Amino acid sequence: MTAATASRPPSVLAIADSESYLKWAAQLLDSLDGFTTRLALVRTPILPTPSQIEGALAGSGRQPRDVPVLDRRGIADTIRASGCDVVLAAATGPVVQQVYGSAARMDPRPALVSGLPGVGLPATRKGQRYRRLGDAFLTHSHREAREYRRVMAALRIPAEVVVTRLPMLRSEGPPVCTTAPGQVRSLVFAPQAKVPPEAADRIRIVRTLSAWAEAADDREVVIKLRSREGEQETHHDAHPYRDLVAQLREEGTLSSRVRLAYGPMSDYLVAGAGLVTVSSTAALESLDRGLPTAIISDFGVGPGMLNEAFAGSGTERTLAQIAADDMPFPTATWLEQNYFHPRSTDCADALRLLAVRARERQLPDLSRESRRQDLRRIRAELRTAAPAPVVRGYRLLSGRCGRSRR
Repeated sequence: MTAATASRPPSVLAIADSESYLKWAAQLLDSLDGFTTRLALVRTPILPTPSQIEGALAGSGRQPRDVPVLDRRGIADTIRASGCDVVLAAATGPVVQQVYGSAARMDPRPALVSGLPGVGLPATRKGQRYRRLGDAFLTHSHREAREYRRVMAALRIPAEVVVTRLPMLRSEGPPVCTTAPGQVRSLVFAPQAKVPPEAADRIRIVRTLSAWAEAADDREVVIKLRSREGEQETHHDAHPYRDLVAQLREEGTLSSRVRLAYGPMSDYLVAGAGLVTVSSTAALESLDRGLPTAIISDFGVGPGMLNEAFAGSGTERTLAQIAADDMPFPTATWLEQNYFHPRSTDCADALRLLAVRARERQLPDLSRESRRQDLRRIRAELRTAAPAPVVRGYRLLSGRCGRSRR
């Protein structure tokens, strides 16, 4: 390594594939003092639209013009041309696998890092198999770190598990509730694409929100959506809330104080607001601002509803309790143990050390393991190359086959 190389700041190239990963990557890069950072999107069926990109970058130090969109065939060339020390694959599993595969055989190769853009539980073997080639995996609580270390040990994946804070959480310590009981006037609902899976359960949620709004003259409900008609999200949504709201409006059974909203979540998490969700990471953003926050428990609190991180938090509430304006806030002990731990430099330190190892050619040779991953990587590339209508058709067919098997 030359003196000039040793003196330049460590560099990170983040490659994202969806709105949620883009938001996470942009804010994570902003938190890395003393690093040179770049951010790009890769073109896939879930590529965010210009309005989604603008929303995802809100509050970060980047503008949409700063984020180029790469063709999947250009990933390797972009990594090589950037001369980066670390590649952050801020993407869904198949795309992480493709990014890792593109970088793994470079000589010298950059360090390979990934993570999830929010609550990372449950820790799954499938997700980590996509990330098998990684040097490090970022988690956002000590509980998450324990679960991912357990999964990685079972799969014999040697990646380092690093604990950091979600970059969108700004409170210095465990937040405190800033709204007195019964004082919530704007109830924000944050949908999750995967859960609950049944349309009937989602309609129950919307009806409950409507009933809450009608119980007092000065209340409103905001259903904060992540995509407009025709836009894609990280996960497929079989029963979009916009369609369910339209159905209830047509029936004349929905309060006029229930409205759909788009854009950055931060625009709606304001004084006097509270948040309701089944499992969205927006719950953490709400708690970060000291707002009452309820996790709907009617459908379960656990891995099946992607909300096991909130079990025992004290935020679990039934729809009946929410309708009665019972909006909770967790204890300081739970907050510190789950996502609101003290800030540290662990993430930056880990990335800085990986950058040094990359420059010194001290990272493990992944060429052999990469060849073993080739078949899976090719499948990932085909998936990212498929036109959106093909992907939607495949998902629809898969869903029908799954229901027929049940």
